[in-house]
Amino acid sequence: MTRPITRSLSLSAVRKDAATLSAVESVGGRRVYKFRASDGDFDRYSDRLNVKGWRVDGYNANGVVLFNHDDGAEAASSGAEPQLPIGKGRVYVEGDALMVDVEFDDEDEFAKRVERKVSKGILNAVSVRYLMLPGQYRQNERGGYDCDAQELLEVSIVTIPGNARAVRAKSFEDEGEDIVERIAERVVELLDARAEAKSTDDEDEEPEAADEPEPETKEAPSDAPKPDDEEEDEEDFNAPDAAKRFVEAFKGYIRGVKQ
Repeated sequence: MTRPITRSLSLSAVRKDAATLSAVESVGGRRVYKFRASDGDFDRYSDRLNVKGWRVDGYNANGVVLFNHDDGAEAASSGAEPQLPIGKGRVYVEGDALMVDVEFDDEDEFAKRVERKVSKGILNAVSVRYLMLPGQYRQNERGGYDCDAQELLEVSIVTIPGNARAVRAKSFEDEGEDIVERIAERVVELLDARAEAKSTDDEDEEPEAADEPEPETKEAPSDAPKPDDEEEDEEDFNAPDAAKRFVEAFKGYIRGVKQ
C-alpha cells in the first residue's frame, strides 16, 4: 500500500492577459489578488498533479495564507515568536489550473509589507503544500510522481517559487486601466494637434476685398445662434478634461462588462 507524500509546491505569479492589480480585483471594497497555484504539467519535483483531483474543502474551511510556509513549527522548537498568517485565501479550479484568491490582513504590519511588495511585483509567487493521497499516485518517467488526487494543506506567499509557471494572475483592471490611460493620453495629443492645426488655418485666412456693397439682409432673430457661439464653444473646449471624462466613462463601461 502506498504511503501519503507531502510536498510544498511553489507555483504562482502575474497573468499578463488578465490588472495595479487586479490580479487585483476589488470585491466589496476589499483587495483580492488572484494567483495561478498549480497546473497539470511537470513541476520542479518532476511531479504531475491532476487538476481535477484537488481536494480543497478542508483548506477553504480554514483558508490561512502564510509567508514562506512558516506555520510556527520551527519557532515552537527554537523559542522564537511564531509568524502568524498574513491573510486568508480561497482556492478553486478554473480551466486547467488551481487558482488562489488571496486577501491580506490590512491590520497586520508585516502582512501590509508583503502586500505592498506583491502589488509592486517584487513578490510574485505562491506555493502550495499538499498531500498526495494513498493509492492515488505512481512514479513517472522523470522520477517524480503522477498523482490523480491530492489534498491541499496550505498556501504561502513565497520568495522563490517551485514552478516557473506559477505567478500572480492579473485581472483586466490592472492592465486595462493602464491601457485606458494610454488611450486617453493619445486622445489628448490628437485633440491638441487638431486645435493647433485649426488655429494655424484661422491665422492664414484673409478676408476677401468687397468690390460691391453687401446686399441688405434682415436682422437675425434675437434667439438665433450668433456666429461667434461656435467659436466660443471651441475655445471653451478643454482636451485634458474631455479625456478625463472619457477615461471615467470607459472604466465604468469595463466594470459593467466584467460584472
